Amino acid sequence: MNEAMKPCDHAGCNCQVPVSRDFCSESCRMATESQNVGSACECGHAACQQRS
Repeated sequence: MNEAMKPCDHAGCNCQVPVSRDFCSESCRMATESQNVGSACECGHAACQQRS
C-alpha cells in the first residue's frame, strides 16, 4: 500500500514525507523547534542537496 505524501514541515526542506510524519529527519524537527525556520536544510537527503 502506498501512503500519501506531503512536504516536510521544515520550511527550508524539499523532502516528501508520509502524511503520518511531520519531518523527514531529526535535523528538520530540531531546526523547526528552535525556530530556525529560514535556515538552509541540513537533512542530508538528495532532494535538498540538489538545490544548492
